[in-house]
Amino acid sequence: MERTKLLTLAIIGLLLLNLLTIGYLVLKPDHPDGPPDAEGPVAVIIERLHFDTDQQVAYQTLVREHRSQVRALRDQSAQLFRDYYGLLESVQPDSLKASALSEQIAINQRELAQLNFTHFSQIKSICRPNQLASFNRLVGDLSRLFGQQRPPRPTDGGSLGGSSESLLLRP
Repeated sequence: MERTKLLTLAIIGLLLLNLLTIGYLVLKPDHPDGPPDAEGPVAVIIERLHFDTDQQVAYQTLVREHRSQVRALRDQSAQLFRDYYGLLESVQPDSLKASALSEQIAINQRELAQLNFTHFSQIKSICRPNQLASFNRLVGDLSRLFGQQRPPRPTDGGSLGGSSESLLLRP
């Protein structure tokens, strides 16, 4: 009888432990795995470059303008890719049109890279001379801070689409 009671108590204890674990997993605050939100890089840059209040205001203006321009290029890129892969629906895809769309995609990506370069040049221009060393260290970390791109997620129709935002282009 003692052995039965011991086993019963052990089973009840394990069940309670399982319920507590499940409760913790279900009720804990969500912390998304993956890249930080859009404000993460902004805060990192402000902190690492030791921006004063006026510089933060100027930087926030640059960020708003940059995000708007990036959004327009991302939207254009998404449409170009839809058109490009849409050619595959044809029995005989138009190779000239595919080539032209491929070239337009390359131009779009180049414009995106140039936009980001200009953005960071503008950030550099609001730095004081004593902040330039910090800026140069930041430049070395750009790929780590902004280079984590998320793959597109399938949408309702099963096509690739979803979020076209990426950290590379968010500050």
